[in-house]
Amino acid sequence: MLKRKQQNKEEDNFLLYVPIKIHNNWIEDQNIIHLIFEHNKPIERFAAWLVKKPTTTEIKLDELGSKVWQLMDGCRSVYDIGQILVEDFGSKCEPVYDRLVMYLHYLYKRSWIKFNKPGSQEDESISAS
Repeated sequence: MLKRKQQNKEEDNFLLYVPIKIHNNWIEDQNIIHLIFEHNKPIERFAAWLVKKPTTTEIKLDELGSKVWQLMDGCRSVYDIGQILVEDFGSKCEPVYDRLVMYLHYLYKRSWIKFNKPGSQEDESISAS
């Protein structure tokens, strides 16, 4: 029984998961990522008209968030991305894995990214829980 628990822990190591971008509408300007959202649903368009807001929203990521977004290529694991952040930013991004996991969790909950388990096929992703 103890062996089974240890095996499940190894399989569920979040640092080995591979983040993959789902949201594909973004631009890069001077190494800063801008996520662009089109509000095409009728209710969203009506609400935008009602409050005089544009039907397109743009979210500008900061330097670290932009770097993480650029590093999510479908091949790098969370651990690999963290190591690159430490190399590029040093102590500026510490504690790197706590911050990285929280940031990736936020992106995941917004359905902007998904995760593949290590060693899984590309179509096998982790569902929201």
